[in-house]
Amino acid sequence: MKDFHDKVVVITGAGSGIGRELARQFAVRGAVLSLNDRNLDALEETWNALPVNSRGLCRAFDVGDRESMDDFARETRQSLGRVDVVINNAGMSVRQQPAVNIAMEDYEKTLSVNLWGVVYGSLAFLPHLRERDEASLVNVSSVFGLFGFPGTAPYNISKFAVRGFTETLRVEFGKLLHICCVHPGGIATNIHRNVEIEDERERDRFIRNFEKQARTTAAEAAAQIIKAIERKKTRLLIGRDAYWIDKFARLLPGSYERVLARWYKPEKFLGGN
Repeated sequence: MKDFHDKVVVITGAGSGIGRELARQFAVRGAVLSLNDRNLDALEETWNALPVNSRGLCRAFDVGDRESMDDFARETRQSLGRVDVVINNAGMSVRQQPAVNIAMEDYEKTLSVNLWGVVYGSLAFLPHLRERDEASLVNVSSVFGLFGFPGTAPYNISKFAVRGFTETLRVEFGKLLHICCVHPGGIATNIHRNVEIEDERERDRFIRNFEKQARTTAAEAAAQIIKAIERKKTRLLIGRDAYWIDKFARLLPGSYERVLARWYKPEKFLGGN
């Protein structure tokens, strides 16, 4: 798919970060947009920042709500007449801490958005994508779907599952539909600023550390995703860190945990002696 003019592009999590940049770059190319974010104010900010001739619709809802996603898919098809590209981008994270200390509610909330949002979005839009001779489904995983990083269990679970779900769809559909799984590394977005940490000093420290490691801009990430759609890539690593992590996990699948453990020191991390 080389020309996006008049193509209908669906983007979840379009209120900030990669989602907002995807919306902007597709709008510049003449696409008709169907945008989602759970934050209505952020979604309106995205829309208002688009070129004045932009077309489409915006709907604010939680992607983890199956009925809302089904309604979104139905309305997009009925109002805009077609669906050519779907990018399940919406995501969230929680504060970094040992898996045994994370509240079950945080597991459920993260999986609802990061995993079920992708599953619901994919299944709701797949029938409409199949109507087109050329269409693309893009699901955003993470480098945390490539290896198990300590302190981020809910996020790891969700992103590994997105990867598995997307790869399964890709095998099942074969050449009938272009399906791509995206694994961004450290991206300079607002996802880290939305992490719920009560202690302000700890929150500020978390944000500073994340931003030091986030080398790739949201604009660069969005451009790479669009290029992957154009070239029908089935797997996309974004950022130099993503390439290194992918190689690390594939070359040392049975021992990378020991390497991480030496660096992370489990006895200190878990509060032991």
